[in-house]
Amino acid sequence: MRCAFTVRLIGRFTSRPRTVPAICDVERELLETGVVLPIERRGDADDVENVGSKVDYTVEELLPIIKQAKEVISAEPMLLEVRVPCVIVGDIHGQYEDLHRIFSIFSSSKKSGAVTKRYLFLGDYVDRGRNSLECICCLLAHKLFFPRMFYLLRGNHESQDINQIYGFLEEIQRRFPNGSQATTLWKAFNDLFSYFPLAAIVHGKILCMHGGISPKLTSLDDIRKIRRPLHDPNDNELGLDLLWSDPMLDLTGFIKNSLRGVSVFFGEDTVSNLCTRLCIDLIVRAHQMMMNGYGFFCRRKLVTIFSAPNYLPERVNKGAILNVSKDLKLGFSVLCPVTPETRGKQKFVEFFNKYNDNSSYVSRKAAAEGFVYGSLDDTPTVYRKPDGPVQ
Repeated sequence: MRCAFTVRLIGRFTSRPRTVPAICDVERELLETGVVLPIERRGDADDVENVGSKVDYTVEELLPIIKQAKEVISAEPMLLEVRVPCVIVGDIHGQYEDLHRIFSIFSSSKKSGAVTKRYLFLGDYVDRGRNSLECICCLLAHKLFFPRMFYLLRGNHESQDINQIYGFLEEIQRRFPNGSQATTLWKAFNDLFSYFPLAAIVHGKILCMHGGISPKLTSLDDIRKIRRPLHDPNDNELGLDLLWSDPMLDLTGFIKNSLRGVSVFFGEDTVSNLCTRLCIDLIVRAHQMMMNGYGFFCRRKLVTIFSAPNYLPERVNKGAILNVSKDLKLGFSVLCPVTPETRGKQKFVEFFNKYNDNSSYVSRKAAAEGFVYGSLDDTPTVYRKPDGPVQ
């Protein structure tokens, strides 16, 4: 399949490979015309099966886009400042149809939802799912055309030591049989990822990152001072924790993250203390599958959102996104999985604070016994840890 937007984007960027276009003019043009961006069908939120999920890219098309995206993203601060209202999206993991569903929530008969909202994505665009390439290219295209409406944070899977194992490299090698071209493209993407910001502050009151907080985080300036490119997150302890750390029940302070084999677990006291120290109201993070799409922690001072429904083959989870209004009110759009049983029924349900605050978080006892995350319908449930660390 050939995406019309990709052709238009390629023409604009490959014709002037050294020049970033006049973004303001492009934004105005697209907003006035209501053009549908890389997902070229408006459709409705339920019509997932008919989305063209595979785009026939070429390396010659993608490398200039990666180069231009690097120029735009590297000019942003390590700690983004995002205005409200905005939509915050958690892990996508190559689920291109579900990315389409997220945009479709805000679509109208005239405009794609992709051009009607300000979006903050919390990382993990690649790996696991079957369409990592479509997901990351779609988001980069939006970023280039709408740099002040699309913000992309780095997830732990936007690192070559992870995405060479969990699917992104294999997908590129499969779709680009020329080995040298595939390697060049994969390395170019990972070089770009090394410039992605690690955190964002929304309206000065909501701190967002992919993983979690860190014992090295004492002020927002600590994040701003992290230098780029950060090719290997292990080179910066704070950066590593922002990508990898997890909340833990029944814990005071920080301890080593024994389940992931990297970074730390943090307790409720650390969340409360950090919110007070930084004068913030909420921490928003992703990184963990939530059976209901989202889960609160520490008396609603932290929330985890996970936006990839039907992520686990053995359990059918929901996905969620967080809507932040102009007056900082929160609402969740919950994506129910598309299954033979649910096809044709309502796929989006609005919830707010419906589920148990602690759903899907691991306890010290469960971690010690080698179990990992998951819950269903407010009943805490854990899964035995597979061989090796949880990534």
